[in-house]
Amino acid sequence: MIIAKQKRKENIAEYILYMWQLEDMLRACNFNVDQLTQGFSLPPTQMPVIKQWYQNMADAMKAEGIHKKGHLMQLKELVQDLSTLNIKLLQRPEEQKYKELFTAAMPHITEIINHSDEWVKNEIDACFTGLYGVMLLRLQKKEITPETKEAVQTFSNVLAALSVRFKQYENGELNIDL
Repeated sequence: MIIAKQKRKENIAEYILYMWQLEDMLRACNFNVDQLTQGFSLPPTQMPVIKQWYQNMADAMKAEGIHKKGHLMQLKELVQDLSTLNIKLLQRPEEQKYKELFTAAMPHITEIINHSDEWVKNEIDACFTGLYGVMLLRLQKKEITPETKEAVQTFSNVLAALSVRFKQYENGELNIDL
């Protein structure tokens, strides 16, 4: 909860990836919050608040029917907001650097979309899917090819730039309608 709130304020892309990871951790624990929070070293006064936050997340996942796979609606909406921002940025002449980052990532994005059986909804969703997939491979200690590392770097570049712009948008420093 504490990390999620911090990431949400600082970097929307990191927040989404972190939340996807928490969804998978809840699934791995069969939504048992006590099992998930076992070993947390927090003051006793904070533990009930943390457990309740995880329980609320688990309950939302169950209510939304994403027991086995999928993401919370709030996270899907954030990805969609980022996708909309992406489109708006690509339409702005002053966003040349962003366009270059996106263009570099586009062949890799297309590859993910083509292999996704239509579960990847847009280009930004593809970037998140690629990054999360590699994160899972690393956790499993599986080899990551140089080509995959290159693709992931382009996704990371796009999402980092997009996160900066999103933060500017949320702070009222970027004049774009989403």
